[in-house]
Amino acid sequence: GLCLRWRRLGFPLPEFRRCELHTVREASAPTPPHWLAERFGLFEELWTAHVKKLASMTQKKARAIKISLPEGQKVDAVAWNTTPYQLAHQISVTLADTAVAAEVNGELYDLDRPLETDCHLRFLTFDSPEGKAVFWHSSAHVLGAAAEQQLGAVLCRGPSTESGFYHDFFLGKERTVRSAELPILERICQELIAAAQPFRRLEASRDQLRQLFKDNHFKLHLIEEKVTGPTATVYGCGMSVDLCRGPHLRHTGQIGALKLLTSY
Repeated sequence: GLCLRWRRLGFPLPEFRRCELHTVREASAPTPPHWLAERFGLFEELWTAHVKKLASMTQKKARAIKISLPEGQKVDAVAWNTTPYQLAHQISVTLADTAVAAEVNGELYDLDRPLETDCHLRFLTFDSPEGKAVFWHSSAHVLGAAAEQQLGAVLCRGPSTESGFYHDFFLGKERTVRSAELPILERICQELIAAAQPFRRLEASRDQLRQLFKDNHFKLHLIEEKVTGPTATVYGCGMSVDLCRGPHLRHTGQIGALKLLTSY
């Protein structure tokens, strides 16, 4: 796994130990693992079906709904069409720029996910504990995407913590991230951030989940142990696809700069 420090934090994560890293003379660009493109292709197929289903729901179930905001304000919206981000933009450009997620009837909610019914809605920014968790969790996904692309890493988990985040992944027996690889991973993370890749959410069946993650035994274990319903959510971001409850930032461009600290 890797520990990171965000510039806005200004301090290292205390719960992780530094480790000795081995150096290499030169790090060449690797060939991405075959499963990366295969998984991305399947996700794109599922995403196309998701977009068609959403369009159908918009036609069949679109109706006027009322959204209750803090301090008693109510605004009009359209079910299966209006998103929290659109409402934030109607209120102020500043709110649209600073919101990282929403809370809808007590549930954490993606800003680009259409609202489905009357609800109480609260916008979350980085200043709130929930907003920080969303921000750091999305940041961990960026690190995971870089590790898959550069190292062929098999991802395990990348949660937020009280003071930041980390990502666990498997590179092989007795293999860790070399010190010479840290700047390369950091550069790839920055490229993903600069590209403002959207976080795309969809629901997949258990069979679809098994197919998506057939090359990741950690995810297959989670699917069998933790997915108790007929579907679970996955998020796509660039070439990366991960099993995740979310929510996430709208896109990677909201993250800003980062600095890789250490691996262990």
